[in-house]
Amino acid sequence: MMAGPLAWHRFASLADASEALAETVAVRLKELLADRGGALLAVPGGTTPARFLAVLGQHDLAWDKVTLLPTDERFVAADDTASNERMIRAQFAPLADGRAGFLSFHGHGSDIEAAAALLCTRLAALPPLDLLVSGMGADGHIASLFPGAEATFDAVPDSGIVVARPPGQPPRLSLSPARLLEAGWASLLVAGGAKEAVLKEAGSRKAPLPVDRLIGREQGLDVYWAKE
Repeated sequence: MMAGPLAWHRFASLADASEALAETVAVRLKELLADRGGALLAVPGGTTPARFLAVLGQHDLAWDKVTLLPTDERFVAADDTASNERMIRAQFAPLADGRAGFLSFHGHGSDIEAAAALLCTRLAALPPLDLLVSGMGADGHIASLFPGAEATFDAVPDSGIVVARPPGQPPRLSLSPARLLEAGWASLLVAGGAKEAVLKEAGSRKAPLPVDRLIGREQGLDVYWAKE
């Protein structure tokens, strides 16, 4: 499989990059809603996407026909400060107001493996992602797919959900590589020179990083990069 185009969109600030990405996603959502009457959008957690989510939520769209889901989630309480869902709901007004759909990674019991199995069942009933917005760590991880853990997230057949256990952190539930890669359109929202370097070194690494899978998508990848 040949990699598709890697499109760089460069900005001076994360706010500028976030607003441009929000505009692009809004335009694509509008087209999807007009063509198919619905859309499935995966978004990241953490602090980086806050501005993107806030600006996207200001667009006048038929949000009741859009379903969001996180790319990954820490296995903590839904109202925990570390919860990605908590941040997404706080920043994205259509979700906070109950105007958009959401596939929660919470509420599936206290056993993470059982929760993953239930989520797999729910994911199986959904179409492939229409749009993916992903973040990336300085170590090249995407969602909760961390370097060195390939054996745990390359299960065959793919179930759609991976259980991640990063050292010293709460365990996590993550969309699988296959679920991420099959998105119709995918983007990365990143900032800083260190992360730019990680992306630029994709073709020369002896040991590929999880982000290299996105870079190698045959459908292409849009990178929204901010200098700071």
